[in-house]
Amino acid sequence: MSGEANRYAIGDFGTLTKFTGNDIPAGTKPLVEADGATLTEAGVSYCKVRGIASPNVEVIRVRCDQFNSPVLTEAAIAHDRTLDLIPERMDKTKVMSERLRLDWEAQDKAHKANAAAKK
Repeated sequence: MSGEANRYAIGDFGTLTKFTGNDIPAGTKPLVEADGATLTEAGVSYCKVRGIASPNVEVIRVRCDQFNSPVLTEAAIAHDRTLDLIPERMDKTKVMSERLRLDWEAQDKAHKANAAAKK
């Protein structure tokens, strides 16, 4: 295992990236210095923008781990699957609503005919 410290960078769309060494991923700004213990100017401003009271590397590490968590990916996949099912569910709801409307109309007609016959 390498003795290099983990570093973090932020991408164009706010995505956090974890990397080691001096090879900063393309299209990102480093948030942590090469020593892995101090924040860069971008790291300090990242913390200030997000309202973090005491900016430090651990806060960024935790946010990066949360952002890259497999649970987040699973939730996004489940959400996407739900979005795929919504049109089908809406169509089923429309069909059921139409059946109920026709049934209620038939009951209403039968009730009116029954009331007219009693008069």
